[in-house]
Amino acid sequence: MNVQQLRCICEVARQDLNVSKAAETLNTSQPGVSTQIRQLEEELGFAIFVRQRSRLVAISSDGALVIERAQRALMEIDDIRQLGRAHRTDENGTLAIAASHTQARFRLPTVLSKFTREYPKVQITIRPESGKAILDALITGRADIGVLSTFDSLPVGLVALPFHTYRRVLLVPIGHELLDMERPSLEDIARYPIVVFEPSNSRTTLLRELDRLHLRSPTLLQGTNADVVKAYVEHGLGVTVLPDIAFDPQRDFGLRAINVDHLFPESTTYLVLNNKHYLRPYTYAFITMLAPQLRREIVQKACTSSNP
Repeated sequence: MNVQQLRCICEVARQDLNVSKAAETLNTSQPGVSTQIRQLEEELGFAIFVRQRSRLVAISSDGALVIERAQRALMEIDDIRQLGRAHRTDENGTLAIAASHTQARFRLPTVLSKFTREYPKVQITIRPESGKAILDALITGRADIGVLSTFDSLPVGLVALPFHTYRRVLLVPIGHELLDMERPSLEDIARYPIVVFEPSNSRTTLLRELDRLHLRSPTLLQGTNADVVKAYVEHGLGVTVLPDIAFDPQRDFGLRAINVDHLFPESTTYLVLNNKHYLRPYTYAFITMLAPQLRREIVQKACTSSNP
């Protein structure tokens, strides 16, 4: 049994049994991945994957247990390497951040600008992801930090630290009729085409409220991110509800924001970590730049208390 075999089975599982994609991610050949898996199965004495005509179609029950333990083993191995690098230098290394598009686009740039000035040798990777993909990246070790505002449930091994609350605003183009209303209702909003983006906490909140009242917008347009959604609204294609951080009156001069605190409660932004991962000193530095109240001892205590 070797590390490469463990990487192969974990990556194949992560790629939904697509051996070709797994090989590409691991920078190796498809036959090489298949050989590594076969050798591990022969050593264990059972099949990790269920096959039909040499094609992987499922993960066996025993295989699921192996993959779960392999993922933990790989994270431990990575942490050992991180410890070694940390002893050599505290200012060299990598930092992978998985964040929702809104956070990556509107919150992180200022923090990253400060961080890169203080830690110029740290290589940063930003992964704009959906909520589920962010959690998956943390579990598999592809991300060190997650920043998001919504998740259905938190997988075992992850810890979520709230650090910011935000409001939502209704965005409309200049001269829109809704600007004449002091407190527009959901019924008022539903009379106009609605522009949303997926995935988005604002989207689910707005549409869930409309569904609750059995309201339907005449048109529902979807954009790929907040910038696209705002462009659609500015061009008169509809209205939208977004986190207030996504609106800057100095930049979005073709839009107007309407207060809708009476319609939507405040929401929370979370910093999510894997409590099994070793955090480098500069990772703690980034966290305190993002959320000054999350001092190192607070983060360590949260990770320790959630670690069975």
